[in-house]
Amino acid sequence: MNPRIKNAFLNGRLVLMLGAGASIGCKNSLGEDPPLADALAKLLAKEIGEEYSNEDLSEVYTAAKESMGNQIHLFFEKYYKHCQPSNEYKKLVQYPFFRIYTLNIDDGFEKAAHQSGLQKFNVKNRDDNISEVDQFYRTLDYIKLNGDVNLPKKGFIFSPQEYAMGSVSEHQWYDELGSDFQKYTFLFIGTRLKEPLFLHHVEKYKKRTGGSQQKSYILVPNLTPIQKRSLEASNIEHLEGKLSDLVEWLEAEFSTHPTGKDIVLKTRPELALESDENLSLFSGVIPVNRSSLYLIKKDTYNSSIKNFYKGFKPTWFDLLEGVPAKLEKPDQFYNRVLKDDNAKPLELHLIFGSAGSGKSTALKQMALNISDESIRSVYFIEEYKNNFQELIFELDRRHKKPYYIFIERIGDTAQQVLEIIKSSKSTKAIFISSENPKIWRTRVEEYLREYLTSSIDISQITENDAEQILEKLKIHGNWTRLGQMSAKKRKIELYKKSKHQLLIGLIEATSGEGYNQIIKKDYSAIECESERSLLLLAGLATTQRVPANEATLTRALSHLGLNCNVHQLTDKMEGIVTYNNGSVLTRHRVYVERLFNNYVPHKELLQVIEAYIQAFSVYKFPIVQNISRNEGSIYKHLVNAKSLKKLLKNNKESVLSVYERFEKTFENEGLFLMQYGLALRSFDENTQAYEKLRIAHQAFPESPHIEHALAQQRIILACSESDETIALAHFNEAEDVLNRLNTANLRGFSDRYPIITLSEGHVKVMEHLGYKDEAKVLARQYHDRISKQANAKSNHRLAQTISNLARYYVSGIWPEKQLEVVNKSRTIN
Repeated sequence: MNPRIKNAFLNGRLVLMLGAGASIGCKNSLGEDPPLADALAKLLAKEIGEEYSNEDLSEVYTAAKESMGNQIHLFFEKYYKHCQPSNEYKKLVQYPFFRIYTLNIDDGFEKAAHQSGLQKFNVKNRDDNISEVDQFYRTLDYIKLNGDVNLPKKGFIFSPQEYAMGSVSEHQWYDELGSDFQKYTFLFIGTRLKEPLFLHHVEKYKKRTGGSQQKSYILVPNLTPIQKRSLEASNIEHLEGKLSDLVEWLEAEFSTHPTGKDIVLKTRPELALESDENLSLFSGVIPVNRSSLYLIKKDTYNSSIKNFYKGFKPTWFDLLEGVPAKLEKPDQFYNRVLKDDNAKPLELHLIFGSAGSGKSTALKQMALNISDESIRSVYFIEEYKNNFQELIFELDRRHKKPYYIFIERIGDTAQQVLEIIKSSKSTKAIFISSENPKIWRTRVEEYLREYLTSSIDISQITENDAEQILEKLKIHGNWTRLGQMSAKKRKIELYKKSKHQLLIGLIEATSGEGYNQIIKKDYSAIECESERSLLLLAGLATTQRVPANEATLTRALSHLGLNCNVHQLTDKMEGIVTYNNGSVLTRHRVYVERLFNNYVPHKELLQVIEAYIQAFSVYKFPIVQNISRNEGSIYKHLVNAKSLKKLLKNNKESVLSVYERFEKTFENEGLFLMQYGLALRSFDENTQAYEKLRIAHQAFPESPHIEHALAQQRIILACSESDETIALAHFNEAEDVLNRLNTANLRGFSDRYPIITLSEGHVKVMEHLGYKDEAKVLARQYHDRISKQANAKSNHRLAQTISNLARYYVSGIWPEKQLEVVNKSRTIN
């Protein structure tokens, strides 16, 4: 068998497509093979009492369907249902494929899967929602494109009319097939690919995107020279053989069956020591020691100027090779707090710093230092983990001595870390993390301030740092400009430019241009529209500090009508984006945000946002519950009202056009509808906002966030309603909901505490209705009630509400109104 097929298989990039010939050897309820096309046509002709004269199956099927009506389903059951699987199917199902498409309607392969005990096996119809590829290759999606004998109501595709309907319909898995054909190696088995609908979708996809598919293969006993040349025009190579030949080759090539774990370790060798059960638990968890870090796949870029000095976050290879300089403040912090195993279990140590100040670099350097000098184990968590506490329990079980847990951003796991420390759910974990000071104050401090052991702010570098950085720049960075300066001038140049932000200073010092000018030049230099759009799409993910997923990017580029071969595009974009195991990363978030704010045309950014949102529409609702956490972060960002207003510069028409475009598509997606309502609210379209939030609550009644948003909208309506009866009716409904939510003490509300909305809203409603004295009494009562909460002082938003209520019951004027009065007074004076 072709070595390319083996390589694609071992790298998790081989997709099978089974035709009728693949089911030869299965036995139906009559003890016969499921009939192939000609045999089926002959049987159908006999069933309707007509002589068979070698007509095409599509013609005979059309006549039979007209004559038999729904009885044709019983006919199909007789020949294609309750099949006993062939030996080839029984063997094939033991190999770790993540997707197998089929043109067959029989159930032979499904029976093989169930008999083998394959636990994660999903049968998909062409119109079912798309499911994400299982990154651990333990789930097989079996996609039945032309129908399923077990689901006759979903229809079959045999006749010209059905092919025609399929070509104009948006069948989700046929679209996904076109996308997969562009980015994976396909092996077609038992079909000559005379499939109009398949060819239609592939050609439609190619025309829409301008892309070229990967090299693929067709496994059938024979083809004519013309048939071979026709397939070669589509980059499909003929291999003589049948499914049995593939199975024999697999058995000869692999003495033991490869597992999903073997596929994972081919691309993620750092997980080599984990059992199958713990693969997902330890995904994104890096054991920090030099021997295991060298197992991680290294970037293949050949440039002698490291990506780190082009604005990318450091890789572990950068750390191993000493590419970043060691800075003074992090080094002092390490020596004072962490050196010689000074840290104790359940301590929390944090590095604060603004964006681009080197927090991630400092964390990784410290982790590697501890690993080099300590006998304690060190782990670095690079992604958010829903099972974080489970991970800590497992690590506690494994270790007799304390160990270090480095977390890239503490904000992602604040509540879980709090629970572990507060309840002493670990006796060995030492937590070290970083965070932006603003995020710490507004979202994290209320949970962890009491348990913070030590911290340092590294937002600004020292003069001594400049010398260390210059030494590294000379070896690994762009030295052309700095090399022409004296040593003294180089130091002054770097220190002056890096004083406020290290990342920007490094780039400006090496280029001699302002950071914004560099970004403008970079973006203007990208002439290919597909490459430019890929940068913007991946950049939207970067703003959420997560990588972009290849499959979703492929769909988004397809919706834009561009080349959607992500792997191919990234090869041409060295130094701009990087590709690693199906994920795409851009330069630092600071770079991307400035790019969006200053240089991307409004219309271009709007189109990219809409394409990215559409790429998520293939998943089952609620979307965030059916995709990975990283993908969920991106989706939530794309539909978030505040985010869209910021990205689209508060342009009301553009922001609302996004929601209007997808209103029907996401009519049962509660999160989308809630954000639509919040967007309308932000533009003072309060009646429409109320309607959208009410519909969102109907679609997702169990969501406390939607309940909260709807209650808040009722209060807003009450504050603008002149009829007291109606206003109080609005408020009373809101009050019941908010009191219930507040009593429930639900997590995740952060600065949207129900008690804040209730207290401020109640006072404002009473003031609006003319009950000023009553409003002041209420303000005092709410003030005293909220002040008794344990986190009243540590939570920024609660503290602000307490202050606002105090000012109101003293002066009778809300702080924002006091500001209006002061401003008016200044204008008059």
